[in-house]
Amino acid sequence: MKYPTILTLLAAATCATAQETADYLDTAYGRAPHPMSPRHTGSLRAAMLAEEQSPARHPGIFTLRDVIQRSYARISEEVLTGWEWFPSTPQHFAPYLDSLFVPGNTCVQPSNIVKQDALSTGAQFIKSRLSRIGLQYNLTLSANYTGIHPHSNGGRNDFASTNNSFAGTWYLLKKSDNSQGLFLSIEADWGHGFNFNERKSSAQSTIGSLSNPQGSLRGGNGVFIPHLALGYSAFNGKWVGMVGTIDTSSYLDQNIYAADWNGNLTNSAFGSNPCLPLEWANWGYLTAWQPNDKFYAMYATTGCNGGVNRNPFRYISSNAWVHIAELGYMVEDFLGLGEGTYRFQYTITRNKGETGSGAAFNIQQQLGRGSRLGFFSRCGVMDNDAASVSNVRAAVTAGLVLQAPFSSSGWGSAANNDQLAFGFLWERAAESPHRHKDEYGLELSAVVQITPTFFLQPDIQYIFNPVHQTDHSGELVMQLQGVFRF
Repeated sequence: MKYPTILTLLAAATCATAQETADYLDTAYGRAPHPMSPRHTGSLRAAMLAEEQSPARHPGIFTLRDVIQRSYARISEEVLTGWEWFPSTPQHFAPYLDSLFVPGNTCVQPSNIVKQDALSTGAQFIKSRLSRIGLQYNLTLSANYTGIHPHSNGGRNDFASTNNSFAGTWYLLKKSDNSQGLFLSIEADWGHGFNFNERKSSAQSTIGSLSNPQGSLRGGNGVFIPHLALGYSAFNGKWVGMVGTIDTSSYLDQNIYAADWNGNLTNSAFGSNPCLPLEWANWGYLTAWQPNDKFYAMYATTGCNGGVNRNPFRYISSNAWVHIAELGYMVEDFLGLGEGTYRFQYTITRNKGETGSGAAFNIQQQLGRGSRLGFFSRCGVMDNDAASVSNVRAAVTAGLVLQAPFSSSGWGSAANNDQLAFGFLWERAAESPHRHKDEYGLELSAVVQITPTFFLQPDIQYIFNPVHQTDHSGELVMQLQGVFRF
């Protein structure tokens, strides 16, 4: 693939004045990296040198070569040999694998409202210092209010909660030429509801829906660890292997337009394919291979009967296991529309002594070269035995997403989290008692970046024919989230 060089971009920026050189990189959703405007670099300048910056990654899209090279800017030009403990830069990963296994050390994003604040500067300072000993992470702290109308089944019609997540990679050891290395990957989630118990009462249980409209809900069991695994990369980052307690949804079925419930569409059906058995908190193995810039393959196998914060070895059983393979292919320009990534997934499951299988597709397609408008779709079908793992027999989700910048000025012109998204979902329940076989939903969501690390997300959904609903044909769900992303 052909990518513009960072040197070219930086040279263009220096044509202004030497004092205003934009030497920090704005990755702009991963497609068009460019020097960040000096008016948006206050928190970065206060927390790190430009040559220390490892730009934020965007799972679901191949990291451009120039962004990858930026992460190794401090490596000596001398020939290096041997191994390095707790390196300040990660080992090399192939472009798509880089987006999955490298968080980056940059948390502040351009904002067109508040361009710098003490909280963002402090968070960036901590993040950049920890990256010097090999720890890179994404920390999300959010609060959510959800209202339902009409309220049904005698349940609640309003829910407020905190939803928090830490996902990090600690680079433990790497070869000095960056060709291979060892790392620890961890995810921890926590949160709680205000005046309600998420395990017994939630928007999903009140509505009686297959999908969870509060897809960001992370609470209900204290702090829990759905992912803790040891990884190893080799062959200059073209191959990665991982073993431990694995959250497969963090690696498989990614999509740049719909994969994050804090910042993308909120309903859980859009975060990942609802019929795929993407298990977490189970012992498992994952391997990924990317031989070139256009193709990758991933395979994960885990248990499917474990629980969070339980000893995963006690729940290893050949009668409760899933296998998922994913093949991905990226087209640089599909029919003049721009970048597109197409994924095929196949799963074989073993649950309650029965073997099942299913297949799924994941599509992301830019709608115009250089455009911030994109289309996404996930669809899949499972046989009855495979559907017993996810409780969804078949599903189709699709939508349109308009990412920043929307225009040359005004809202969204410089805010990397600003976006507008619309999605449609259809799910068919697995064979089990239910009032409706098919469930449908619509969602409209907006994101407004307020500070370099904080955004607001208003969201509205309508769920038609919730499968377990008994006295209403549909529910209106309105949400408002405030999200700190460090």
